[in-house]
Amino acid sequence: MPDKATHRELAAAIERDNAREDAGMHGDDRVTCWTHQTWARDCADDPIHTHPSAHHRLRPHPSDGTRA
Repeated sequence: MPDKATHRELAAAIERDNAREDAGMHGDDRVTCWTHQTWARDCADDPIHTHPSAHHRLRPHPSDGTRA
């Protein structure tokens, strides 16, 4: 089980990725997964990423609640 420091590192990385994506970074360049709230490498093979469908939820855009 991950320790608290590991959880803090992940939380900080998610926040950095969110801010960078809001500033224009492409979502594919994230090191974290917004959908699963984990490291991107840990869920890269998940079917939601390998076989996206209409059920995939994108991260809301901060300006209007949608994702461009």
